[in-house]
Formats: sequence, structure tokens, C-alpha cells
Amino acid sequence: MFTSLRLPLIGLLSLTLAHTALAADCAPDQGHGAQVFANECAVCHSVTKGMTGMMGPNLAGVVGRKSGSLEGFNYSQAMRSKDINWQAENIAQLITQPQAFVPGTYMPYMGLASADDRQAVVCFLKEQQ
Repeated sequence: MFTSLRLPLIGLLSLTLAHTALAADCAPDQGHGAQVFANECAVCHSVTKGMTGMMGPNLAGVVGRKSGSLEGFNYSQAMRSKDINWQAENIAQLITQPQAFVPGTYMPYMGLASADDRQAVVCFLKEQQ
């Protein structure tokens, strides 16, 4: 009986730890997220309020924003119809594998492999409100 309960408990613990990691305080290494964003995201996205003309939408204030809703940006139908509000968990999913999270998105990025880097980017974006 112990063995049959162990696997579901391990899975539950893994999900809890993943959620806790995303919800963790972002203060310890504030510069890491800015650096990862600059290296991985800034070629297509800006966090400067009001800046337009980039390949991707402006990400200033993205946390809490409805997917595909930034005025003036030409989103894919897939992103417009995703119908989510961007929060830590789904931002992390998007930057892990954009095409898998939003099939049909115009975002050509292959994904950010490091969980630490993804968390740092999420924390950075939370600061850009």
C-alpha cells in the first residue's frame, strides 16, 4: 500500500515545489532577470512603457494583462484566442516552449531551458508594472 501511495504523493510534492518556486520572493537576485531578459527576450520585446515597433509586444505591465490584448500589436489568432491573464505560472509555461503553450503563435522563440532563468524573467516582468 505504501508503494501505491508514494508515486501520487511524489507528483503532488513536485507540483507544489514548482508552484512555490514561481511564487517565491524575487528579491534575492534582481539583476539576473534583467540580464536573462536582455540576452533572450530584448531582441523582440521591450519593457519601456509606450515603446512600439518591436517584433513582439511590449511587456511593460504584462503581468495581469489578458493575452493578445495590447492595443496596436498584431497578435496571431492563436494568441488572441488563448484567453488567459498573464501570471507567473503561464508566463513560465510560455517561455519554456511557446509553440507548445500557444500552438499557432507567431513567437518563433524555441524556449528557455533553465527553470532558474525562467523564474528570473518572471520576477523581472513582475517589476515592470
